[in-house]
Amino acid sequence: MRTAKLMTFVLAAVLISLVATSALAKDAYNVKTMAADVDKIQGTEITVEGTIVGACKSGCKMWIADGKYKEGDLFTLVRAKDDAFKFDTKKEGAKVTMTGFVVAKYKDFCGDKDEEANEEHKETGEVKDSCASPVDVESATKGDLEEMTFFATTVKYID
Repeated sequence: MRTAKLMTFVLAAVLISLVATSALAKDAYNVKTMAADVDKIQGTEITVEGTIVGACKSGCKMWIADGKYKEGDLFTLVRAKDDAFKFDTKKEGAKVTMTGFVVAKYKDFCGDKDEEANEEHKETGEVKDSCASPVDVESATKGDLEEMTFFATTVKYID
Protein backbone atom coordinates (compact mmCIF):
# COMPACT_ATOMS: atom_id res chain seq x y z
CA MET A 1 0.00 0.00 0.00
CA ARG A 2 2.76 2.38 0.95
CA THR A 3 4.65 1.55 -2.26
CA ALA A 4 1.54 2.25 -4.35
CA LYS A 5 1.15 5.71 -2.76
CA LEU A 6 4.81 6.48 -3.31
CA MET A 7 4.58 5.31 -6.93
CA THR A 8 1.47 7.47 -7.48
CA PHE A 9 3.27 10.47 -5.98
CA VAL A 10 6.34 9.96 -8.18
CA LEU A 11 4.21 9.56 -11.33
CA ALA A 12 2.25 12.72 -10.46
CA ALA A 13 5.49 14.66 -9.96
CA VAL A 14 6.85 13.46 -13.31
CA LEU A 15 3.60 14.38 -15.06
CA ILE A 16 3.58 17.86 -13.52
CA SER A 17 7.20 18.33 -14.57
CA LEU A 18 6.45 17.28 -18.15
CA VAL A 19 3.43 19.60 -18.37
CA ALA A 20 5.45 22.51 -16.98
CA THR A 21 8.28 21.84 -19.44
CA SER A 22 5.94 21.68 -22.41
CA ALA A 23 4.18 24.88 -21.29
CA LEU A 24 7.55 26.59 -21.01
CA ALA A 25 8.55 25.41 -24.48
CA LYS A 26 5.35 26.85 -25.99
CA ASP A 27 6.03 30.24 -24.39
CA ALA A 28 9.71 30.35 -25.38
CA TYR A 29 10.85 32.52 -28.25
CA ASN A 30 13.64 31.76 -30.68
CA VAL A 31 15.71 34.55 -32.23
CA LYS A 32 13.48 34.83 -35.30
CA THR A 33 10.19 35.00 -33.37
CA MET A 34 11.73 37.40 -30.85
CA ALA A 35 12.73 39.74 -33.71
CA ALA A 36 9.26 39.50 -35.23
CA ASP A 37 7.57 40.42 -31.92
CA VAL A 38 10.24 42.69 -30.42
CA ASP A 39 8.09 45.83 -30.49
CA LYS A 40 5.41 44.01 -28.44
CA ILE A 41 7.68 42.21 -25.96
CA GLN A 42 10.26 44.88 -25.10
CA GLY A 43 10.33 45.44 -21.37
CA THR A 44 8.53 42.22 -20.47
CA GLU A 45 10.25 39.13 -19.14
CA ILE A 46 10.39 36.38 -21.76
CA THR A 47 12.11 33.05 -22.30
CA VAL A 48 14.42 32.64 -25.29
CA GLU A 49 15.97 29.47 -26.67
CA GLY A 50 18.88 29.40 -29.08
CA THR A 51 22.31 28.10 -29.94
CA ILE A 52 25.42 29.84 -28.67
CA VAL A 53 27.36 31.02 -31.73
CA GLY A 54 30.07 32.94 -29.90
CA ALA A 55 31.17 34.41 -26.57
CA CYS A 56 33.74 36.94 -25.48
CA LYS A 57 36.70 35.47 -23.63
CA SER A 58 35.81 37.21 -20.36
CA GLY A 59 32.27 35.78 -20.37
CA CYS A 60 30.60 39.19 -20.26
CA LYS A 61 28.56 38.61 -23.42
CA MET A 62 27.63 35.98 -25.95
CA TRP A 63 25.67 35.70 -29.17
CA ILE A 64 22.86 33.27 -29.95
CA ALA A 65 21.15 32.24 -33.18
CA ASP A 66 18.57 29.69 -34.25
CA GLY A 67 20.77 26.65 -34.83
CA LYS A 68 24.21 26.69 -36.40
CA TYR A 69 25.06 30.20 -37.63
CA LYS A 70 25.71 30.91 -41.30
CA GLU A 71 26.70 34.35 -42.58
CA GLY A 72 23.61 36.48 -42.97
CA ASP A 73 21.57 34.58 -40.34
CA LEU A 74 19.74 36.49 -37.66
CA PHE A 75 21.44 36.52 -34.24
CA THR A 76 21.27 38.51 -31.03
CA LEU A 77 23.74 39.80 -28.49
CA VAL A 78 23.17 38.52 -24.95
CA ARG A 79 24.41 40.24 -21.81
CA ALA A 80 23.83 39.39 -18.16
CA LYS A 81 21.37 41.91 -16.74
CA ASP A 82 23.22 44.29 -14.42
CA ASP A 83 26.41 42.25 -15.07
CA ALA A 84 25.13 39.82 -12.42
CA PHE A 85 27.04 36.81 -13.77
CA LYS A 86 29.44 35.64 -16.48
CA PHE A 87 28.59 33.25 -19.31
CA ASP A 88 30.39 29.95 -19.81
CA THR A 89 32.91 30.71 -22.55
CA LYS A 90 33.38 27.04 -23.49
CA LYS A 91 29.77 26.39 -24.55
CA GLU A 92 29.89 27.52 -28.19
CA GLY A 93 27.51 25.33 -30.19
CA ALA A 94 25.45 24.42 -27.11
CA LYS A 95 21.76 25.09 -26.85
CA VAL A 96 20.68 27.53 -24.19
CA THR A 97 17.42 28.67 -22.58
CA MET A 98 17.33 32.07 -20.90
CA THR A 99 14.86 34.36 -19.22
CA GLY A 100 15.24 38.09 -19.37
CA PHE A 101 14.37 41.21 -21.36
CA VAL A 102 14.99 42.23 -24.97
CA VAL A 103 15.83 45.76 -26.11
CA ALA A 104 15.67 46.74 -29.78
CA LYS A 105 17.50 49.39 -31.74
CA TYR A 106 15.87 50.53 -34.95
CA LYS A 107 17.57 51.86 -38.06
CA ASP A 108 17.79 55.63 -38.05
CA PHE A 109 17.35 56.84 -41.61
CA CYS A 110 18.75 60.37 -41.43
CA GLY A 111 17.40 60.91 -37.96
CA ASP A 112 20.63 62.67 -37.01
CA LYS A 113 20.56 65.17 -39.87
CA ASP A 114 20.16 68.09 -37.48
CA GLU A 115 23.33 67.34 -35.53
CA GLU A 116 25.97 69.71 -36.88
CA ALA A 117 28.72 67.86 -35.03
CA ASN A 118 27.81 64.58 -36.69
CA GLU A 119 31.04 62.93 -37.87
CA GLU A 120 29.31 61.13 -40.72
CA HIS A 121 28.21 64.43 -42.25
CA LYS A 122 31.75 65.80 -41.93
CA GLU A 123 33.38 62.71 -43.43
CA THR A 124 31.04 62.39 -46.40
CA GLY A 125 30.68 66.11 -47.07
CA GLU A 126 26.92 65.66 -46.90
CA VAL A 127 24.99 68.91 -46.74
CA LYS A 128 23.01 69.21 -43.50
CA ASP A 129 19.53 69.29 -45.11
CA SER A 130 20.29 66.96 -48.02
CA CYS A 131 18.89 63.93 -46.23
CA ALA A 132 15.29 65.05 -45.83
CA SER A 133 12.99 62.08 -45.67
CA PRO A 134 10.06 61.90 -48.09
CA VAL A 135 7.96 60.31 -45.32
CA ASP A 136 7.70 60.59 -41.55
CA VAL A 137 10.89 58.86 -40.39
CA GLU A 138 9.46 57.77 -37.03
CA SER A 139 6.62 55.77 -38.53
CA ALA A 140 8.60 54.52 -41.53
CA THR A 141 11.39 53.02 -39.41
CA LYS A 142 9.24 51.45 -36.68
CA GLY A 143 9.62 47.95 -38.14
CA ASP A 144 13.18 48.28 -39.46
CA LEU A 145 15.08 46.46 -36.76
CA GLU A 146 18.82 47.09 -36.67
CA GLU A 147 19.83 45.00 -33.67
CA MET A 148 18.54 43.37 -30.50
CA THR A 149 20.22 42.91 -27.15
CA PHE A 150 18.87 40.34 -24.71
CA PHE A 151 19.56 41.00 -21.02
CA ALA A 152 19.50 37.60 -19.33
CA THR A 153 18.43 37.09 -15.73
CA THR A 154 18.81 33.29 -15.83
CA VAL A 155 20.69 30.94 -18.14
CA LYS A 156 20.33 27.18 -18.56
CA TYR A 157 22.82 25.37 -20.83
CA ILE A 158 21.16 22.41 -22.53
CA ASP A 159 24.17 20.67 -24.13
